[in-house]
Amino acid sequence: MPRTKIVCTIGPASAKSAVLASMMRNGMSVARLNFSHGSHASHRRTIDLVRAAAKKLGEPVAILADLQGPKIRLGELPESGVDLQTGSTVSFSTAISTYRSGGALPVTYKGLHKDVKNGDRILIDDGLLEVRITRVSGTTIHAKMVNGGKVTSHKGMNFPDSTLRVSPITDKDKDDLAFAVKTGVEFVALSFVTDPAQVRALRSMIKKLGGKRVLPRIVVKIEKHEAVRRFVEILAETDVVMVARGDLGVEIPASEVPVRQKEIVAACRAAGKPVIVATQMLDSMIRNPRPTRAEVSDVANAVFDHTDAVMLSGESATGKYPKETVLAMHDILTEAEGSRFDDVAHAAVSDGSVEDQIAHAIASFAQARKIDAVISSVELVPFAERLHKFHPEVPLLLAAPDEVSARQANVRWGVRPFVMNAGSTKTFLARAFRALKRSKKLKKGMTVAAVLGGSHGDGFDLKKVP
Repeated sequence: MPRTKIVCTIGPASAKSAVLASMMRNGMSVARLNFSHGSHASHRRTIDLVRAAAKKLGEPVAILADLQGPKIRLGELPESGVDLQTGSTVSFSTAISTYRSGGALPVTYKGLHKDVKNGDRILIDDGLLEVRITRVSGTTIHAKMVNGGKVTSHKGMNFPDSTLRVSPITDKDKDDLAFAVKTGVEFVALSFVTDPAQVRALRSMIKKLGGKRVLPRIVVKIEKHEAVRRFVEILAETDVVMVARGDLGVEIPASEVPVRQKEIVAACRAAGKPVIVATQMLDSMIRNPRPTRAEVSDVANAVFDHTDAVMLSGESATGKYPKETVLAMHDILTEAEGSRFDDVAHAAVSDGSVEDQIAHAIASFAQARKIDAVISSVELVPFAERLHKFHPEVPLLLAAPDEVSARQANVRWGVRPFVMNAGSTKTFLARAFRALKRSKKLKKGMTVAAVLGGSHGDGFDLKKVP
């Protein structure tokens, strides 16, 4: 199994027991539910299917609830669409919801006219159409078409030159969040983040909803130009980062995305926080049984960037080949990780702390001695994260006190979590060896580095599996 994890969006093509089982066997570690689509009832059915398939296979597959956020769209247009010619003038209105022939195009965000100014660009339908604002008059925004085309109802809009005063947590998101926390998902993704305070607000909501249960961890999607500018502050507040390259490639020039991706992944690794690279990784497999060569290179380069996970969207949710897509991802990851270009041992940067130095030494020792695995516990969260940061190129077997904690650890590169109570120092390793042999993660005679601490005692030991 590759060390880089696979996040799969679940939809009509994959919300079936047999398909989910195949995807899990080929490396799916996280199932993503896109709350832009579907009802709570349909998501409940999907959650039940994922849990049942994971239980049958004995895999700690996590569930990620991806909140829709305040995606700004055009309102209701004629079914045939509206043709907008390059060079023509066009207007948008925040005061209407339905288009009338020859009039302004309706916009869903009612405060838009207050947040834009002359000269700002509006990009429509993932940037296929470009508009330049010439004048704002009351609730009407006047503009000139730079790149024209046909638009239809509900097409998305991006504003790369504007700072919008819209909360990333809508009323719909609040309802979806309450449902997600109640059903026990492991991760909640926040869309269109622009400010670290928004992450803190979401965490406060989760705490109020979750009570004493193990709370979902927050995944911040980096897809706004403001999020790129304030990334260091946002990183300090979140648990996990997703490089959401779809909207990001519209908010900033597409030519900048590869560099921003590398910078974000490197910063996450330095902070010891998991990072997911997402969007269009194997997009052609929505329609075709094999990926393009460029897509294969894109996935491999995410491995060389040292991402924790890669994500499938439409490929696994609505595509014709969901099982084949995950298998293709598995094979690309395995090949890339086995190459000399995957220099994980040299990529991480120590912050100079004693903990970092110890973790770096253990990772180096594990690789130099060719041991079979490192074993520790997620109850030693700070130390376990430090160890993950330096990517020891052997499985990192982490004992978790409950299933939720095990699933949350499963997004991390190289981590193979298993559920086992901490117990006493004297019995921890013996019980862990028995559990790991039963699950076939370890075999008799293997050499493991045991990293112990907290309730298990302190220290580092080299052990043979009895």
